[in-house]
Amino acid sequence: MYSANAKYISYGNWKPAGRDAKVYDNILQVVGNTPLVKLNRIPKDYGLECEIYAKCEFLNPGGSIKDRIAYTLVRDAEQSGRAHDGTRFVEPTSGNTGIGLALTAAVKGYKATIVTPDKNAGEKLSTLKLLKADIVQTPASANLGDPDHFLTVAQGILKQDPNSICLDQFSNPVNPMTHEEHTGSEIVAALGHVDMAVMGAGTGGTVTGIARALKQACPECVIVAVEAVGSIIWGSELAPFYVEGIGDDFIPNVLEKDVIDKVVHTNDYDSFNMAREIIRKEGLLCGGSSGAAMFAALQAAKELKLAAGKKVVVVFPDGIRNYMTKFVADQWMEAHLFKEPPLHPNIEWWNHPLDNLPVDISVPHVKHDATCRDALTAMGSLHSVAIIVDENGFYEGAISKNQLRHAATNPKKEEKLNLNEPVKKHIIHNCLTVVENKGCSTVGLVSRILDITPFVVIVEKIPNPESKIIEIFKPKGVITSETVWQYIRQYLE
Repeated sequence: MYSANAKYISYGNWKPAGRDAKVYDNILQVVGNTPLVKLNRIPKDYGLECEIYAKCEFLNPGGSIKDRIAYTLVRDAEQSGRAHDGTRFVEPTSGNTGIGLALTAAVKGYKATIVTPDKNAGEKLSTLKLLKADIVQTPASANLGDPDHFLTVAQGILKQDPNSICLDQFSNPVNPMTHEEHTGSEIVAALGHVDMAVMGAGTGGTVTGIARALKQACPECVIVAVEAVGSIIWGSELAPFYVEGIGDDFIPNVLEKDVIDKVVHTNDYDSFNMAREIIRKEGLLCGGSSGAAMFAALQAAKELKLAAGKKVVVVFPDGIRNYMTKFVADQWMEAHLFKEPPLHPNIEWWNHPLDNLPVDISVPHVKHDATCRDALTAMGSLHSVAIIVDENGFYEGAISKNQLRHAATNPKKEEKLNLNEPVKKHIIHNCLTVVENKGCSTVGLVSRILDITPFVVIVEKIPNPESKIIEIFKPKGVITSETVWQYIRQYLE
């Protein structure tokens, strides 16, 4: 209880050190001038004496660094006469540029169509919908040049609508110019001298622009670009990865590699676990690509032996909002073997091996070029799920009657669901697997994963002689929550 004699606690001379109190005409005036926050616990825990500062771009009004270029690209289009009343912006994006553009369009009264791969977080799509943007999702599995690739689809929409324009973040020089004149200049103004700057490379605009500004002010500053393992920007093998916003399957035109001194490749495991560590130790509610940048910064600082007094800036591009159902969720991390499940020594069945659970091996398999109609025929009345495989029988995903119901209810295009489309266009993206011969697969792990998905596909990892980073799997069958419950129940009687 509060004391009856409690007195008002004065803050004395303390006041918040953020933006000065003032009234803004609209939210776009708040874009930029994000704070640089000194990191205290993580550098110390990793044995570093240099000063590391986070450029907290997730504090932009739309939640990411992409708010900056969304605003300046629109302003440039207005000033050049390309944008006017009735203009629709059509932009291919992994999500954050789409949110920034939709936000800018909402404030200024424009329309926006966002073309985005369907691997991106559902939270991003929900935000886009609230901002009244039209969303066109494309298969994340589509390769550059394919008719379903998000860049190709965006070009098709532009040809159909004479009032539409593309701001083209991948090629527009305003993208890196924004970061040179604003983001990079803010860093120089705040710190003066910078010894190393670390940031992810997606479109390449951020790293190119900031590098220009820092190299001009601090010629000896080391610029470190961060790329996800599986991205091809620096010549690595193309492979799937979960971190969003860094890396791609093509080299963007705005990227200037000659301003970059060092490239660090980060994997999903290190990126997501570092993001969670930043949140836990520094209180900065950042996204997964921030974890990638921080992991790379720690590695580069050690390699360069940066001593006390040296200053490092790490750009944190976006925040936690977009990933509440992904790396923020313990069960999602456990499902991908990025985190160990909790220990429950008093639960008798918890550590029982996966082999104890009956796997439904009768679930039908369909080839990835089969139609949805073919899959429904294979499922019949006995099954609600079908496993999708490639021409060699390797696992690609799953499709379900419920997924098709969802697609019919929430169409990605204007027309109704076409059951003659290939099943690979309707893969369940939140379908999770358990690899029976990788990690420690237990009944407890399967039960935890079933907290966030209606069924789990059991697969076996197969050696891949053609790749060191692309894993291939043979599907075994499906386990449902009912299966696990029936197993657990015998220990509760």
